Parts: sequence; structure tokens; C-alpha cells
Amino acid sequence: MKLVLNSLTYHNCPVHHRERVALTAEQRHRMLKKIHPSEQISEAVILDTCNRLEFYLYAKKTFNCKKFIEELIRIERPGSVNTWKKYSIEIMGADLVRHLFEVAAGLDSQMIGENQILSQVKAAYRESTDCRTSKLIFHKLFHSAFRVGKAVRTHTNINCGAVSIALAAIELARDKIDLSSTTAMVIGAGENAELVARYLTKSGLKQLIIANRNRKKAHAIATSFDKAEVIGLAQIPKRLAGVDLLISSTAAEKPVVTYEMAKNNLAGRKRPLLIIDIAVPRDIEPRLARFKCVTLINIDELNEQVKFNRKKRGTEIPKAQVIVTEFTDEFMRWYDSLNVVPVISKILEKGTELAHSEARRYAKNFGPDSADKLEYFAESLVKKLLHAPISFIKNGGGELSAEQLRAADLINKMFFSKDKHS
Repeated sequence: MKLVLNSLTYHNCPVHHRERVALTAEQRHRMLKKIHPSEQISEAVILDTCNRLEFYLYAKKTFNCKKFIEELIRIERPGSVNTWKKYSIEIMGADLVRHLFEVAAGLDSQMIGENQILSQVKAAYRESTDCRTSKLIFHKLFHSAFRVGKAVRTHTNINCGAVSIALAAIELARDKIDLSSTTAMVIGAGENAELVARYLTKSGLKQLIIANRNRKKAHAIATSFDKAEVIGLAQIPKRLAGVDLLISSTAAEKPVVTYEMAKNNLAGRKRPLLIIDIAVPRDIEPRLARFKCVTLINIDELNEQVKFNRKKRGTEIPKAQVIVTEFTDEFMRWYDSLNVVPVISKILEKGTELAHSEARRYAKNFGPDSADKLEYFAESLVKKLLHAPISFIKNGGGELSAEQLRAADLINKMFFSKDKHS
């Protein structure tokens, strides 16, 4: 059997090509259900995110996995086969294991150390267990990947600090005010504005106001969040009096909030107002910083923090790779131990060693000429006891079934395993 990965990722495939091969949950389920009864593929997991589409397979050595996956894609996404052929790569064995562990650790992400990918790997594994395409090998492989992800995030600072502008804005806001008692206004309805709204909501925001020129777009975002209200740009000035936090991210060519439109609502205000402008060109006229109640932060200040955080995460990569290597070596030792020949050899070696040890122990209770006979008897008895489990394992003809793998794994655990990470 072989461990095979067919993968298409952001490393060499532009987003406008990646989106052509993106799969729905229903399509992934259909693919896994087609794989489940296959005699050529024993186990399978499909990892599908915005940055990658990956098929992890445990298949017979002679099976053409690449051709098989191309056919699955041809059925589910007929117009994307050429994209898959052009950009996908195939890796095997220990390289696959290391790759998965790096993915789970956040080392293979566009945003180094991000946490979402570990949740996505767990979801892909759950999806495969629901479709019954994960068994002994992938149970071990993916649970090892989860442990890698946790170990890297626990023992390094790989995920310290925000490395996106949207998240940096939220972290800054969280440091300066209590979001649970805050009414916030987000201006804009693009990707950054939506991310800001999502992060604010997750932080337990009291109330959210989404302002945009196109109210239909704003409503599309607002429906995803509780306590979200939509207003037009013209309503911003009169709502400023009740807002504690304003974050703006539009594509406007001129400021959407000017000194003149805001002065009547801010001139006599005493309660602090934090304004974070993450737009280029700027959405908030710099003169608003003249008001004593206003703290105005622009994108350049956030960029400096993001650069610092990215550099800090980068210094943690070597530490994380040491952990990945350790877990990769550990898994491969386990995986290699499941080969029929070494398993049987170890069983016989251990059994013979025990037989000889016991024969020598009791030899003094018999005549001086009985030592060789007693050793032969003990060895013969052990071999007869081991005959059934060895025959069961050998019946696979070199390629172990799931039941035989479980038997081999059980024997390893009983006699030989020393898993220090358990």
C-alpha cells in the first residue's frame, strides 16, 4: 500500500484558477462515497479550503491515483479538469506526512500560524469518518496532525499577534475599549469590512451598525450577524453621537466622513470615540483628530504592527519545523512497523527470546542433559501459540487489510510501542 497526496494550492495556482475546482460539501460527499467501496483505495480524506484542494489517499501501490482523481473531478466539475491537470502535484510517503503536519501547524498557510486551517483539517477528517473512508492509517495520521497543530501553537509563538489589517484593527480596538459594552459602526461592505464585522461580533459586541452607499450590499453582510443594523452614508453624522468605535474600509476616492459633517455631533462630546481608518485612499478626514474625544488611527500605523507581527512569527518557523520533524519521524516509525515482514520478525524474535529465557530459568530443575531439549520444547510451544496470529497477518500477501493492520498495530502496542507523545 502507499500514502498518496494529490494537491492543488495557492503556491502555484492563482485564485481565479483555484475557484474553478472548489467543491461543495455535497460534491465532496459524493466523491468519498464513490471511493468507499473501491478495492484499490482503502482510505481517503478531501481537504478543500480557499487556498487548497487536496486528496489524501491510502491506496494499492499499483493504482493510478492521479488518473482516478482526474476522473472524479471530471464528473463533479467538468470544466476544471484542465486546471487540475496543469496545477496539481502528487507526493507520497513521508513527504505527504510532513506536508500534512505543516498544514495543520499553520506553516503552509498564506498567513503563517493562522488557526483556521487546523479547524478545517479536523472538519475534513470528520467528513471522511462520516463517509467511512478513514480507518486505522488515517485515524493515526490525522490525530497525529492535530497533536502537531496543538504542540506548535503551545510551544512556539507562531500565531502571536495579528497579521491582517482587519484583525489588527480589532486587536487594537480590544486593547483600548471594552467591546462587550460597545456600539460600533463599520463603514463599507467589501471583504475587509465584512471581516471586521465578523471579528467584532465574535468579540461579544453590544451593537453593530453597518453603513454603506449600497444598502443592498450592507444588508447582505448584516444578515450574517445578530444585532446588526444597516444605514446609508447620509445617516452617519447623526449616528456618531451614539457610537464608541468606528472602523471604515471603503473604496471611495474621497473621505466619507469629513470634519464639517461630524463637527456638530462631536464638538461637545465627552465620551471617547475610537476611529480606525483602514482604507486607501483614507475614508476619514484627518482633521477629525482635532476633537478631544477622538482617537484616530490610520492604516500606516496598523501596517507597522502587522509587519512586526509577521517578522516575529517568521522567527518561530525553525522551532515549529523541529516539532513537525519529530512527529513525522514518529509517525513513519509506526507506519513502517506495520509492514508484514518486520512485524512477523519481531513477533518471532520476541517469542524465541522469551522461550530461551524461560528454558534457562527452569533448566536447573531437570537433568544436565535436558537443557537443549527443554529449550527446544519452550521454543516449539511459543511458535505454536504464535502460529495463528502470524498466519492471520501473512494472509494479506504483503498488503495488509484494515483488520490485519489493526492486529499488527495491537501486537506492536502490546510488545514494542513506546509512544512518548501519548
